[in-house]
Amino acid sequence: MLFCGQWAALIPMPTLAAILIVVAYNMSEWHSFVKVLRSPRSDVAVMMVTFGLTVLVDLTVAIEVGIVLAALLFMRRMAEVSQVNAITRDLREEREEEEKESAFAIPEGVEVFEIYGTLFFGAVDQFTESIRTLERKPKVFILETRSLLAIDATGLRALEDLATQLSSAGSHFLISGIHKQPLFAIQQSGFLDRLGEDNLCGNLSEALERASRLITQAKIHTIVAKP
Repeated sequence: MLFCGQWAALIPMPTLAAILIVVAYNMSEWHSFVKVLRSPRSDVAVMMVTFGLTVLVDLTVAIEVGIVLAALLFMRRMAEVSQVNAITRDLREEREEEEKESAFAIPEGVEVFEIYGTLFFGAVDQFTESIRTLERKPKVFILETRSLLAIDATGLRALEDLATQLSSAGSHFLISGIHKQPLFAIQQSGFLDRLGEDNLCGNLSEALERASRLITQAKIHTIVAKP
Protein backbone atom coordinates (compact mmCIF):
# COMPACT_ATOMS: atom_id res chain seq x y z
CA MET A 1 0.00 0.00 0.00
CA LEU A 2 2.95 2.31 0.61
CA PHE A 3 4.59 1.88 -2.77
CA CYS A 4 1.74 0.59 -4.96
CA GLY A 5 -1.22 2.39 -3.43
CA GLN A 6 -1.73 4.58 -6.49
CA TRP A 7 -2.14 1.53 -8.69
CA ALA A 8 -4.27 -0.33 -6.10
CA ALA A 9 -6.73 2.52 -6.30
CA LEU A 10 -7.32 1.58 -9.96
CA ILE A 11 -8.60 -1.91 -9.07
CA PRO A 12 -12.35 -2.06 -9.78
CA MET A 13 -14.56 -2.24 -6.67
CA PRO A 14 -16.44 -5.36 -7.90
CA THR A 15 -13.09 -7.15 -8.05
CA LEU A 16 -12.24 -6.13 -4.48
CA ALA A 17 -15.72 -7.16 -3.39
CA ALA A 18 -15.23 -10.61 -4.89
CA ILE A 19 -11.89 -10.97 -3.12
CA LEU A 20 -13.47 -9.96 0.20
CA ILE A 21 -16.27 -12.49 -0.27
CA VAL A 22 -13.76 -15.29 -0.85
CA VAL A 23 -11.69 -14.22 2.16
CA ALA A 24 -14.80 -13.98 4.36
CA TYR A 25 -15.92 -17.43 3.20
CA ASN A 26 -12.55 -18.95 4.11
CA MET A 27 -12.56 -17.22 7.50
CA SER A 28 -16.12 -18.23 8.33
CA GLU A 29 -15.25 -21.90 8.86
CA TRP A 30 -18.89 -22.78 8.38
CA HIS A 31 -18.14 -26.46 8.95
CA SER A 32 -17.18 -25.63 12.54
CA PHE A 33 -20.24 -23.40 12.81
CA VAL A 34 -22.51 -26.33 11.91
CA LYS A 35 -20.74 -28.60 14.42
CA VAL A 36 -21.24 -26.05 17.21
CA LEU A 37 -24.97 -26.08 16.48
CA ARG A 38 -24.96 -29.70 17.63
CA SER A 39 -23.46 -28.70 20.99
CA PRO A 40 -25.48 -28.22 24.21
CA ARG A 41 -28.16 -25.56 23.95
CA SER A 42 -26.37 -23.23 26.32
CA ASP A 43 -23.26 -23.19 24.09
CA VAL A 44 -25.41 -22.66 21.01
CA ALA A 45 -27.20 -19.77 22.71
CA VAL A 46 -23.90 -18.04 23.54
CA MET A 47 -22.67 -18.49 19.98
CA MET A 48 -25.88 -17.23 18.39
CA VAL A 49 -25.99 -14.16 20.64
CA THR A 50 -22.37 -13.37 19.81
CA PHE A 51 -22.99 -13.96 16.11
CA GLY A 52 -26.11 -11.79 16.08
CA LEU A 53 -24.37 -8.93 17.88
CA THR A 54 -21.49 -9.14 15.42
CA VAL A 55 -23.84 -8.73 12.47
CA LEU A 56 -26.31 -6.26 13.96
CA VAL A 57 -24.21 -4.17 16.34
CA ASP A 58 -20.42 -4.37 16.47
CA LEU A 59 -17.67 -6.96 16.74
CA THR A 60 -16.23 -5.39 19.90
CA VAL A 61 -19.60 -5.47 21.66
CA ALA A 62 -20.20 -9.03 20.51
CA ILE A 63 -16.86 -10.21 21.94
CA GLU A 64 -17.47 -8.48 25.28
CA VAL A 65 -20.97 -9.90 25.66
CA GLY A 66 -19.83 -13.34 24.50
CA ILE A 67 -17.04 -13.45 27.10
CA VAL A 68 -19.43 -12.45 29.89
CA LEU A 69 -22.01 -15.05 28.84
CA ALA A 70 -19.36 -17.74 28.54
CA ALA A 71 -18.04 -16.89 32.01
CA LEU A 72 -21.54 -17.08 33.51
CA LEU A 73 -22.13 -20.39 31.76
CA PHE A 74 -18.84 -21.74 33.10
CA MET A 75 -19.73 -20.72 36.66
CA ARG A 76 -23.13 -22.36 36.32
CA ARG A 77 -21.57 -25.61 35.16
CA MET A 78 -19.00 -25.59 37.94
CA ALA A 79 -21.78 -25.07 40.46
CA GLU A 80 -23.69 -28.00 38.98
CA VAL A 81 -20.77 -30.41 39.18
CA SER A 82 -19.90 -29.39 42.74
CA GLN A 83 -21.51 -31.80 45.19
CA VAL A 84 -21.43 -32.51 48.89
CA ASN A 85 -22.54 -35.98 49.94
CA ALA A 86 -22.64 -37.80 53.26
CA ILE A 87 -20.71 -41.05 53.33
CA THR A 88 -22.59 -44.01 54.82
CA ARG A 89 -21.49 -46.04 57.80
CA ASP A 90 -20.23 -48.91 55.65
CA LEU A 91 -17.72 -47.02 53.61
CA ARG A 92 -16.04 -48.68 50.67
CA GLU A 93 -14.00 -46.56 48.28
CA GLU A 94 -11.48 -47.22 45.60
CA ARG A 95 -8.12 -45.53 45.86
CA GLU A 96 -6.13 -44.97 42.70
CA GLU A 97 -2.88 -46.00 44.35
CA GLU A 98 -4.28 -49.29 45.65
CA GLU A 99 -4.90 -52.44 43.67
CA LYS A 100 -7.85 -53.66 45.70
CA GLU A 101 -10.83 -52.14 47.43
CA SER A 102 -10.34 -51.09 51.04
CA ALA A 103 -13.00 -51.01 53.73
CA PHE A 104 -13.21 -48.37 56.44
CA ALA A 105 -15.51 -48.49 59.43
CA ILE A 106 -16.89 -45.14 60.53
CA PRO A 107 -17.12 -45.00 64.34
CA GLU A 108 -20.29 -43.97 66.10
CA GLY A 109 -20.49 -40.23 66.60
CA VAL A 110 -18.54 -39.51 63.42
CA GLU A 111 -20.00 -38.00 60.27
CA VAL A 112 -18.11 -37.92 56.98
CA PHE A 113 -19.02 -35.63 54.11
CA GLU A 114 -17.23 -35.69 50.78
CA ILE A 115 -17.12 -32.64 48.52
CA TYR A 116 -16.61 -32.82 44.75
CA GLY A 117 -15.55 -30.18 42.24
CA THR A 118 -14.97 -26.61 43.40
CA LEU A 119 -16.20 -24.72 46.44
CA PHE A 120 -16.80 -21.19 45.15
CA PHE A 121 -19.56 -18.61 45.51
CA GLY A 122 -21.78 -20.41 43.01
CA ALA A 123 -21.70 -23.68 44.97
CA VAL A 124 -21.63 -22.49 48.58
CA ASP A 125 -25.43 -22.61 48.94
CA GLN A 126 -25.45 -26.27 47.96
CA PHE A 127 -22.65 -26.93 50.45
CA THR A 128 -24.45 -25.26 53.36
CA GLU A 129 -27.76 -26.95 52.50
CA SER A 130 -26.08 -30.36 52.48
CA ILE A 131 -24.52 -29.72 55.89
CA ARG A 132 -27.90 -28.68 57.28
CA THR A 133 -29.21 -32.19 56.62
CA LEU A 134 -27.46 -33.28 59.81
CA GLU A 135 -30.10 -33.86 62.46
CA ARG A 136 -27.61 -33.23 65.22
CA LYS A 137 -23.98 -32.24 65.39
CA PRO A 138 -21.64 -35.26 65.55
CA LYS A 139 -18.75 -35.64 67.97
CA VAL A 140 -16.35 -35.53 65.04
CA PHE A 141 -17.09 -34.10 61.60
CA ILE A 142 -14.78 -35.14 58.76
CA LEU A 143 -14.76 -33.25 55.46
CA GLU A 144 -13.20 -35.44 52.76
CA THR A 145 -11.67 -33.09 50.15
CA ARG A 146 -9.67 -35.40 47.89
CA SER A 147 -12.06 -34.45 45.06
CA LEU A 148 -12.07 -30.73 45.91
CA LEU A 149 -9.99 -29.01 43.22
CA ALA A 150 -10.32 -25.33 44.12
CA ILE A 151 -11.81 -22.97 46.68
CA ASP A 152 -12.38 -19.21 46.75
CA ALA A 153 -12.96 -16.62 49.50
CA THR A 154 -16.67 -17.42 49.74
CA GLY A 155 -15.90 -21.12 50.12
CA LEU A 156 -13.38 -20.33 52.85
CA ARG A 157 -16.01 -18.31 54.67
CA ALA A 158 -18.38 -21.30 54.48
CA LEU A 159 -15.72 -23.54 56.04
CA GLU A 160 -15.07 -20.99 58.78
CA ASP A 161 -18.79 -20.76 59.55
CA LEU A 162 -19.00 -24.56 59.68
CA ALA A 163 -16.01 -24.69 62.03
CA THR A 164 -17.66 -22.10 64.29
CA GLN A 165 -20.91 -24.07 64.41
CA LEU A 166 -19.12 -27.33 65.21
CA SER A 167 -16.97 -25.67 67.87
CA SER A 168 -20.06 -24.18 69.52
CA ALA A 169 -21.62 -27.65 69.62
CA GLY A 170 -18.47 -29.18 71.11
CA SER A 171 -17.62 -31.11 67.95
CA HIS A 172 -14.24 -31.64 66.34
CA PHE A 173 -13.64 -30.65 62.71
CA LEU A 174 -11.23 -32.69 60.58
CA ILE A 175 -10.25 -32.19 56.94
CA SER A 176 -8.71 -35.04 54.94
CA GLY A 177 -7.05 -35.39 51.55
CA ILE A 178 -6.80 -31.70 50.74
CA HIS A 179 -5.09 -30.62 47.50
CA LYS A 180 -2.49 -27.92 46.93
CA GLN A 181 -4.72 -24.98 45.96
CA PRO A 182 -7.27 -25.38 48.77
CA LEU A 183 -4.42 -25.99 51.24
CA PHE A 184 -2.64 -22.81 50.15
CA ALA A 185 -5.91 -20.88 50.42
CA ILE A 186 -6.65 -21.98 53.99
CA GLN A 187 -3.06 -21.25 54.97
CA GLN A 188 -3.16 -17.73 53.53
CA SER A 189 -6.51 -16.99 55.17
CA GLY A 190 -5.34 -18.11 58.60
CA PHE A 191 -8.01 -20.79 58.82
CA LEU A 192 -5.39 -23.54 59.13
CA ASP A 193 -4.04 -21.95 62.34
CA ARG A 194 -7.55 -21.91 63.75
CA LEU A 195 -8.26 -25.48 62.63
CA GLY A 196 -4.94 -26.85 63.82
CA GLU A 197 -2.49 -28.85 61.74
CA ASP A 198 -3.32 -31.98 63.76
CA ASN A 199 -6.84 -31.82 62.35
CA LEU A 200 -5.56 -31.80 58.78
CA CYS A 201 -5.16 -35.45 57.71
CA GLY A 202 -3.51 -36.83 54.62
CA ASN A 203 -6.29 -39.25 53.76
CA LEU A 204 -9.59 -40.55 55.07
CA SER A 205 -8.02 -43.50 56.87
CA GLU A 206 -5.85 -41.17 58.96
CA ALA A 207 -8.86 -38.94 59.65
CA LEU A 208 -10.93 -41.88 60.90
CA GLU A 209 -8.08 -43.02 63.14
CA ARG A 210 -7.78 -39.53 64.63
CA ALA A 211 -11.56 -39.38 65.06
CA SER A 212 -11.48 -42.65 67.00
CA ARG A 213 -8.74 -41.29 69.27
CA LEU A 214 -10.67 -38.07 69.90
CA ILE A 215 -13.82 -39.99 70.82
CA THR A 216 -11.85 -42.29 73.14
CA GLN A 217 -10.19 -39.33 74.83
CA ALA A 218 -13.59 -37.68 75.29
CA LYS A 219 -14.99 -40.84 76.93
CA ILE A 220 -11.99 -41.07 79.28
CA HIS A 221 -12.33 -37.41 80.17
CA THR A 222 -16.04 -37.92 80.92
CA ILE A 223 -15.33 -40.92 83.19
CA VAL A 224 -12.59 -39.06 85.07
CA ALA A 225 -14.79 -35.99 85.47
CA LYS A 226 -17.59 -37.98 87.13
CA PRO A 227 -17.59 -37.69 90.97
